[in-house]
Amino acid sequence: MLDKNALSQLQSLKQEIHDSVPRFEGKVRATGGRFGFVVTDDNQQFYMSPEEMEKVLPGDKVAFRVEEVTEKKTQAIVESLISTELSDFCGTYIVKGKGHFIQPDHPALNRWIFVPPKSRQSAGDGMLVKGHLSQHPYPAGRAQAEIDAVIGSSQDAGIEARYMCQKWHLTTEFTEAELQQANELAAAGIDSFTAGRTDLTELPLVTIDSASTRDLDDALCATVTDNGWTLHIAIADPAAVIQPGTALDLMARDRTTSAYFAHLVIPMLPAALSEQLCSLQPEVTRLALVAEVAVNQEGESTLIGLQQAHVKSHAKLSYQQVSEFIADAHQGDIDAALQPSLTALKDCTRALASQRKTACLVMEDRPDYRLVLDENGKVKDIVRQERNDAQRLVEECMLVCNRLCADWLRQHESGIFIEHAGIRTERIGDVTSLLKEQLGLEKKPKIKSLEDYVSLMKQAAACDSGLNVKDIISRQLERSNLTQEDKPHMGLGFPRYTTMTSPLRKYNDLLVHRMIAAILAAQPAPEVDALALAAIQDKQTKARIAANQTDTWLKLQWLKTLPAEAQFDAVIQYATANNIMVRFEDSGIEGQIDRRKVKGNWAFDSKTLSHSNGEQTLAIGQTVRVSVLTLEPDARELKLALQE
Repeated sequence: MLDKNALSQLQSLKQEIHDSVPRFEGKVRATGGRFGFVVTDDNQQFYMSPEEMEKVLPGDKVAFRVEEVTEKKTQAIVESLISTELSDFCGTYIVKGKGHFIQPDHPALNRWIFVPPKSRQSAGDGMLVKGHLSQHPYPAGRAQAEIDAVIGSSQDAGIEARYMCQKWHLTTEFTEAELQQANELAAAGIDSFTAGRTDLTELPLVTIDSASTRDLDDALCATVTDNGWTLHIAIADPAAVIQPGTALDLMARDRTTSAYFAHLVIPMLPAALSEQLCSLQPEVTRLALVAEVAVNQEGESTLIGLQQAHVKSHAKLSYQQVSEFIADAHQGDIDAALQPSLTALKDCTRALASQRKTACLVMEDRPDYRLVLDENGKVKDIVRQERNDAQRLVEECMLVCNRLCADWLRQHESGIFIEHAGIRTERIGDVTSLLKEQLGLEKKPKIKSLEDYVSLMKQAAACDSGLNVKDIISRQLERSNLTQEDKPHMGLGFPRYTTMTSPLRKYNDLLVHRMIAAILAAQPAPEVDALALAAIQDKQTKARIAANQTDTWLKLQWLKTLPAEAQFDAVIQYATANNIMVRFEDSGIEGQIDRRKVKGNWAFDSKTLSHSNGEQTLAIGQTVRVSVLTLEPDARELKLALQE
């Protein structure tokens, strides 16, 4: 038996051994296989064996030690769980014998989670469900879940949108209190809000939108001047009736955006406001924030002023109507009194577009794809729709309004801005090398300043080297971000940019209206901190992803009804070392080709994002012929085979 001195020495030795083993904290990253990695804050990466991965979930923050497996290989051993991200999830309910499981709809979690008998509700095999983690796998290695809701079967009408709303935490219903407050405001009307506002009801304003649109948040008119045009842009003003801190305001802040699905819209505001009281419906007086803009013959624009006004839309026009008017200027179904303004709008916005093309950047027109649904909410056809002249007209008005309002807010040291940083940081090296080679430059160009960036993108667009240089670069851009800082929008080529033209649909636009109203009233503008902006952006991103994944799901269901041997023309959108992403020209369906399964000795060029085998090159913008290899609509996955 060890004496006290020997025992103390042994304990000291154990402590020395314990202290000598490197220890870290990091986040778990899963792979496509059973193994994974844990990554520290300073980006060190350590291997995790399948056995250790069984104890954790993707996104977990853990404390771990590093052990040597061989002379050249180490592995991480989890010592404690610090936090977990995967608290709730959606997925498919699986019954195998007496075992009940959820197969999570999560790209990095490739295992089933056990559901104990008391936590199963009425879920049946193959049903889509939402659940939460009731037992973390650490340390025992056995995760358990509890069912929160049975969403339905994948064959149910409208299941796709309902599922995605659950998955991305979108609120779909208004509370009784919210509806009551909205109805009371609508019933009271706008009379109590018109005091001090300018009466602009005589302006020949019209709304131009899709024929089915009910939440009309902008109206336009223009008049000819000696040197060009005066453009009036009236934007619905829900900020005038929704007071900060009320139930309606808190609800709008929580939703942050309207979400648009193929068969339904989940509005940010109740219909009593978004479609009635605040919507610029024809022949009724409504509250608006009106921008008056002077545009000269060269398309240069100046903000004359911003006014809180009450206005009247004199017609609800569709894109189709206005596009036909632009084409021949003789539309019998458009009031003759409104036609001079529409003609002026046509000429004014063409001048704006021409100036923007010269001084800034113009994004290429991309087609829309309208899903035609049957009585069960499934796709029976997909219709490709090209943008028309009326849509471009409205776009130019919104762009100039937002840009000039951003300048105005900056002058008053306020605002919420949309930053676009240009090329993704990790891609700058390859992009500048590409530009140097394709433009014949002596050295790598600098693209950090707005001026340099705009100049180089214009040169890239005009480059006739055989490569679609502009498209290659456009696939490597950062996403735009909401910010309090006055930063350039590289993608548009503007020194600064905001959005205030969709306050019925976006909460940040409503906030900008409040800032403008405060400044006009000579009061301090409300401030919005960075965390609040990040939360707004996160919610808007989730709504966009939910809508996109719903569309993808529906499109792939439709694709599955076509003959298995069908072939399609697809345009290459992007490429990595192993995969080529394409979009079908006729339907907008997106899928990927595993380049490793294409015959031949192919090499990947990271500068041009292209694959070549010496005889053939697969590059961005190129049309290829593809067929379906594997198709899983419920998982929103489409893998394609390249045809010879």
